[in-house]
Amino acid sequence: MLTAGAPPPIFVARRTPDQAQEVLAQMAPEQKQQMQAMQQRMQDGMHDMKHLAEQFKPDAADPDAPVSLLRVIRALASAPLLAKLPTEEGDAADAESAVAECTDEVLSKLEAAFVAAGAFDAGALAECAALERRNVLLLFWHMYQSHLPELASSLTGGVVSLTSFLNSQATKLLVRAQMLMPQQRWVQPTLAIAHASALLSTALWSHTDEKALEAMRVILKEDALPFPNLTLRASAGPQSTAGIGDECAAGQKVLVRATVTRLHKSVLAEGEVPPPPNNPQGIYEAYWVYIEGLKPQGTPNSLVCAQPLVVKDVSASEVSVEQPFVAPPTPGTYTLRVHLVSTSVVGIALTHDVSFVVVEDDVPALE
Repeated sequence: MLTAGAPPPIFVARRTPDQAQEVLAQMAPEQKQQMQAMQQRMQDGMHDMKHLAEQFKPDAADPDAPVSLLRVIRALASAPLLAKLPTEEGDAADAESAVAECTDEVLSKLEAAFVAAGAFDAGALAECAALERRNVLLLFWHMYQSHLPELASSLTGGVVSLTSFLNSQATKLLVRAQMLMPQQRWVQPTLAIAHASALLSTALWSHTDEKALEAMRVILKEDALPFPNLTLRASAGPQSTAGIGDECAAGQKVLVRATVTRLHKSVLAEGEVPPPPNNPQGIYEAYWVYIEGLKPQGTPNSLVCAQPLVVKDVSASEVSVEQPFVAPPTPGTYTLRVHLVSTSVVGIALTHDVSFVVVEDDVPALE
């Protein structure tokens, strides 16, 4: 911990290199070590985000092509963060031992099992470097372990511990990527990362397999929560006190409203109090609403916005979010695609298309 009066990191960063060196020279060894460690983490984080941006950059020939789960896992598996092993005292030796237990025989057995289960095609990992292939297979094992219990007995404790470590690292990257991809306005990578986040956080293998969905119901039941049964609708039109219509003038503010109906809402008896959620924010359900602007063929679609949507009242029938933006300058009909996803519950993937019309601004210009 920095002692009272010690300059905070941001203070040092604003100085010239020579001044920063003077400040560092005055620090106690522990302070200096903490400062250097923090700066290294920041630098490493930048390298990881650059790596993910390169891996998820849409193909110019098909910019709106869906991003597969395998592509997401490969991007995570090859990131600089997942090339590192625990370095804290007492962990390094165990980590090296765990790596040694991930023999080619073990990895090949996992790969064959995943191919048989339909996770990916045979030969899909042929171009992977050894480290990436190992990380890919262990991350898939984290998701598939409850689906392939016969494999569990053949894996050593070192393989299990390394899998857990890699999943924790991959989860850190996914959290950062959830903020990075919307900034790039890349729709399909944003959706793919959200779906992968749900699979890794729940240790489940599919958003559509009924066995995975039933396992999700069991997980939710342990928290006294039902599996979400949702419908999604949306509207778009001029932002005004009169409400939302479907026609607006060029350059006018447009308001998009996404509304989620909770068909599974809890009906509480008078005076009944629901069990508290497992978080200090009082959130029972959390989703992301992504709004995609559909473009003509040959022009990539773009992400208009990304907004969280949370449920703090289990008896709420509906929850909604609103997003204003400026209408395009060119008259015509425009279509938005609203996506509802979850990064913590599998099986949540709803879409709704909504259109609005932009007309000429017939207000004469002031002379």
